[in-house]
Amino acid sequence: MISTDTTSPSTNVIGNDVTVATCYYIRKLLAKHADELQSCVVAGAGMIADSTSDLNHVLESLYLEEPDISLAARELEVLAQLHQNFSNQNTSNRSVIRQLAEVERRIFWILGLSSTLSPRFQNQ
Repeated sequence: MISTDTTSPSTNVIGNDVTVATCYYIRKLLAKHADELQSCVVAGAGMIADSTSDLNHVLESLYLEEPDISLAARELEVLAQLHQNFSNQNTSNRSVIRQLAEVERRIFWILGLSSTLSPRFQNQ
């Protein structure tokens, strides 16, 4: 039988949505830091991300143009992977701790959130 599928497994393109696995991972981060996060978006201008949010809907409400939504989704994918990698390293290393905090800050910033506790999450 001849296959009509023209896609090749080696040419997979990153989708425009945040994957289910990444959403799960980021929602766990949001739950962990729930008490220290606040929205930095003007009231009513977009959804507020939390540990139960559909992150794709949050991005669609925060970013109005499709290219911006896609870019934010791809950035979240990369940042979540970086966070996992740093989390698996020796967390007694100050450099790793700083990098982990920066990745968290960037994830939260993309989702329209900032920290109320420490300067490690402050806006760019």
